[in-house]
Formats: sequence, C-alpha cells, structure tokens
Amino acid sequence: MLSFPGLSSAEPKAHCVVPRVQEKGAQPSKGGRPMARTKPRKWIAKEIAALDPVKDYAEIWKLAVIYRSNDTFMDLMYSITFPNFVVPNHGAIAVLRDGKGKVFKSAERRMDDTGRHILIWSEYGPDHPYTKKSVDALNKLHTFYSKKYPGSFRHNEDYLYTMCYEATLFHRLMQRVGLKGMTEKEQIAAWEFWRRMATLFINAETGGPITGFPDSFDGCMDFVESYEAERRPPNKYADQIDETLIQAFGKRYFPKPLQPAARTLVMSLLPEGTVRGLGLKPASPVAKAVCRFGFRCFLWVGDKIIPDPDVSHPELMRKRLRLPEEAYTDEVSDGVPYAPAPGEATA
Repeated sequence: MLSFPGLSSAEPKAHCVVPRVQEKGAQPSKGGRPMARTKPRKWIAKEIAALDPVKDYAEIWKLAVIYRSNDTFMDLMYSITFPNFVVPNHGAIAVLRDGKGKVFKSAERRMDDTGRHILIWSEYGPDHPYTKKSVDALNKLHTFYSKKYPGSFRHNEDYLYTMCYEATLFHRLMQRVGLKGMTEKEQIAAWEFWRRMATLFINAETGGPITGFPDSFDGCMDFVESYEAERRPPNKYADQIDETLIQAFGKRYFPKPLQPAARTLVMSLLPEGTVRGLGLKPASPVAKAVCRFGFRCFLWVGDKIIPDPDVSHPELMRKRLRLPEEAYTDEVSDGVPYAPAPGEATA
C-alpha cells in the first residue's frame, strides 16, 4: 500500500494536552540513544504477502496503516479527505455550523480527533471493543447534531460514500499520482474491513443501520466515482470549506508565504469531481503535474528506500503520553485528550 518517509510534526497549540509525536519512524530511546531495530528494514510488505485477505483482513489493514502513518501525513490526508464529505450543502451546514464548528474554533484539535479515531479503528479492527466505543461516541455526536440540523444526517448515500471513500482512498490516491495502486490482496482486505465498519455506524437521523454497502472493492470504486460525478446545487460554503479544511494542512505546517503552495498540493491531490462539486478553481495543469510528480516521488522513497518503522504510530503516541492502551482509547472516545480553551467548540 503506502509507505511514508518520516516527517516532523508541528508543535501543538497551548491548549492541547496531548504532545504530537516528533519522530514517526524512530525507535523509543533508552538513555538518550535510539534502540536497535527489531525487524528487517523492509518487513511490512512481506508480512502482508503471507496473510489471507479474507481471514486476516484486519491485520493487513493494520499493518498497512498504523506503521506507515505519522502526524504530518494524517493531517495531509485530513485536508484531502474531509472536503469530499461536505460537497452537498446539507453536509457543509452541519460541519461549519454558521462559523461555530470546531473546524473554525479548534481546527488543529479537529484534525487530531479525526486522525486518532481512525487510528483506533485501524489498530484494533471492527470487532474490538475499543473500536466499537469510538464509533459509538461518533454515533452519539452525530445524533446530537442531527437534531440541530435536520436533514444533514439523513442521507444513506452520504454514509456509504464516507465508508467507500476510506476503503479506496489509498488506491485512488496512488493512481491519481501515477502509481499502480493497492495490490489485489490489499483491495480485498480493505473491502472486508470497511464493510464491517459500516455495520457499526447508524443513520443519526433515523437511528437505522447503514444499508447498501457495495459487494466488492470494485463496487466501492464505482460508488465513490458515481457520487463525485453527481451534479448538485452549487455549494454555498465553498470559501469556508477552502479556508477551514483545504488550507488546514498548510496553516498547521507552513509559514504564511508557503501556505499557497501547500494549498496547491492539496488541490492537486483532491478528486477532480470534488473540486468541481465545490465550484473551486482547480490547480493549473502545470502545478498539478509538478505536485503529483513530487508526491509520487515521496511515496516511492518511502516504499523503496526508507526503512519500515518497527513501532506503530499510535504506540509511539501512547509511549509519549505514558498511557496504557485502555486509558488512551478512553480519552479519545470520551473527547478529553485536551483541556478546552475558553469558548472552544466541543465537537
């Protein structure tokens, strides 16, 4: 699947209690010195190759995601993922909330919360109590806001799109920049993983299950492409989506003079249907080609040259926090890894 060269992460804002992991691929140190590697330089692909995609789907997804992840890359994924879910006006209304949503008031916290929930699911799999508690917390949150924004959480196809998008994200992203994409085994495992995740979510407005998940990975591909190609009324909130979601990665990691370049990178990696659906001006063909080539090189270096990490991204976070797994997952699910700033949005 994807392999990411190590990147340093941004320092948290003052209100954030959870320190962000600084060295994503580094071993925990002992006496100030890095500990010796416990695995071969390139071990993840070999382990995945030895697994069965139906029986071992959760382990394949886990290996592909939590070891090949870091804070910076998760934040980039946030900026190229979240905008897809708010192309319909009814979705944007519930996220932006007239300028009172967390994407305005606590943007970095919103990025961290999203990434940590996904890492819990990826580490433990759909059947684990930690995953179920995490999803249950989100179901309750969505139910709460469904009462404030009737109609925003009603559409079954929006839930399906979110699940199918996550299942196909890495494959489509790799193909978008000119790589082959995920192996057939990884595609099957991704479908097995996300079809089970879909059963954990509820329609927040009706309380019913999410229905109609596609019966194959190819079906997921067809669904997301059809959803993105659908013609909808013009998005009234495109400028706010640009400011709070598309530009979120650049604002977190780059000084102001370089933030337009970071935005161009995000725009170049977004699905074209999403850019069109939001009514935003796409990146120029030259800028898009340069960004996609650079990103392709970045992925190639991670896949072929940089050693695979021995320690997973969430494990490094727990070590820094000195929290056992249960305490950490409880904090993420309960929404209390942070001390809220005065007037800060709670969701």
